[in-house]
Amino acid sequence: MLIAALSTLLSVTALPEQVMLGGDEAANASAIEGLCEVAERRVLDPETLPLAQDSHVQIDCDGFEYGGAPRRSEFVFADGRLSHIWVLVDASEVDGLDEAFEAAFGSPSVRSDSFSAYINANAAVRRDTPEALFYSDHVAPMFEGWFQQSAG
Repeated sequence: MLIAALSTLLSVTALPEQVMLGGDEAANASAIEGLCEVAERRVLDPETLPLAQDSHVQIDCDGFEYGGAPRRSEFVFADGRLSHIWVLVDASEVDGLDEAFEAAFGSPSVRSDSFSAYINANAAVRRDTPEALFYSDHVAPMFEGWFQQSAG
């Protein structure tokens, strides 16, 4: 039972080791290919992503194994670097996801009705749009500022 609980905890609190937050698309291409049943690359307007100056690319990944189920995830590249990953979950899973993050990372650094942010782990659980967030060190100040401001 303990092994199953630890396995579930690890499967929702850590990204696969081959994913390189902060790395470019080429560095992450084989990871994305291996993790996604279907991946669609979209070039978006950089103005729609506050942390992008020159380019905004999103790879929508279907079939990403997370928490024991295939999910949709969004790999977001800002100015050529993997800035963050959203992993969509069912609304009914958010409480359990938040509990798993808290067990792994400690109490949230910032909590609101919309999210729990685990700044020490560059991660968050969103409630308004049910999903897990993992972000890179190079965009951490932007996310952390947003968490602080949003929690008011």
